[in-house]
Amino acid sequence: MIKKRDLPLIFESMAILAGTIIGGGIFVLPYINIKSGIIATNFWLLFLCGLLCLLHLIFGEIILKTKEEMRLPGYAGHYLGKMVKKFLNFVSIFSMAFSLLIYIILANKFVHVLMGDSFGYMKPYTFIFIWLALNVFLFLKMVDASKLNFGLTFCLMGLMVLLSYLCFQRLEVENLILIKQTVSNYWYIAYGVIFFAIDGLVAMPMMFNFLKHKKASKAVYVKSVILTYVFIFLLFFAFMNSVSLLSGFSTSIDTFSGLIPFLGRGVLVLGALIGLLAVVTSYIVFVNYYKDMLRCDVNCNKIVSVLVSMFLPLGFLLLDIKKLDDLMSLVGGVIGGMIAVIVLLIYHKIRNKNVKTSPYNLNLPNWLLVAIGCFCFFGAITQIVLRLLNI
Repeated sequence: MIKKRDLPLIFESMAILAGTIIGGGIFVLPYINIKSGIIATNFWLLFLCGLLCLLHLIFGEIILKTKEEMRLPGYAGHYLGKMVKKFLNFVSIFSMAFSLLIYIILANKFVHVLMGDSFGYMKPYTFIFIWLALNVFLFLKMVDASKLNFGLTFCLMGLMVLLSYLCFQRLEVENLILIKQTVSNYWYIAYGVIFFAIDGLVAMPMMFNFLKHKKASKAVYVKSVILTYVFIFLLFFAFMNSVSLLSGFSTSIDTFSGLIPFLGRGVLVLGALIGLLAVVTSYIVFVNYYKDMLRCDVNCNKIVSVLVSMFLPLGFLLLDIKKLDDLMSLVGGVIGGMIAVIVLLIYHKIRNKNVKTSPYNLNLPNWLLVAIGCFCFFGAITQIVLRLLNI
């Protein structure tokens, strides 16, 4: 049972984690639902929500059992050695910068939809404006960022529920035939994209440090993570299936343009508002995590960590932007899988050391850790092989 006095803390900490998870990845899911098949996509959504919920609780226990304030590369170096830390630093610096670039580009697109042609899409001056506006969140304190994230996340959730309701009202039952579509050929695409879309590990230090500051009880830590993933599953399930079963084969990779024939052009405005809120809530946590990781784990000073967080994503503009959707799947399945294995190795190591006590202890059996690790490792290998073979 959840105690009344714990509810405000649970809701606020859920907003931090959910605000990070509900980002640009969710808008690709209806398209993936059609391409991979409804059965395969919904299976991966349910399975990966459970798996990542457990991984987040494992990472949370690592955070609470470590005296020093770190980010994932720091924990890897502390418990697994310098080589693992250097590897994770390299991967994290570039993958985080790339993720921030995705959010900046999405924000530019959504603002263009809301303001029309007067706000040029991907013009240098508009891109710089969006980039500067989003980087304001670099200068917020952790408590201020969490409060802003809390309010924006609830607005975002309300708008997504509204759009799902509008889609459910006009569902095309005939589109259920899509259950048979491409399950055998494209099932692996859903795995990588969903892993990317629902992974919120970067929010865990911010979330658990916030709860430590509030002296939360054991129940608050555990229930905040579990309830977040229950909610994420229900929200993503409703949004993904309502959109794809309404628009069918017309489902677009940006979700909203494919809904115009069914809901009218007004859906673009609602969709752009949803998208912009999703980008902002995720960016708040991502950019502050990135800055703190550079400061705590890479040993950059405050000025350098802020400058790298701001300017490295701009460097990735030289990449071919059109390939971002494919990379989203690859980053989720491959890098997400590798990081999951490292988290499990840290957890195994920390159980055998005399470390400070934690508000909760999962006491997971070794066979379960091995099973999860093997699944994530072979999932990453499968993503690489299938992509190389272009299956």
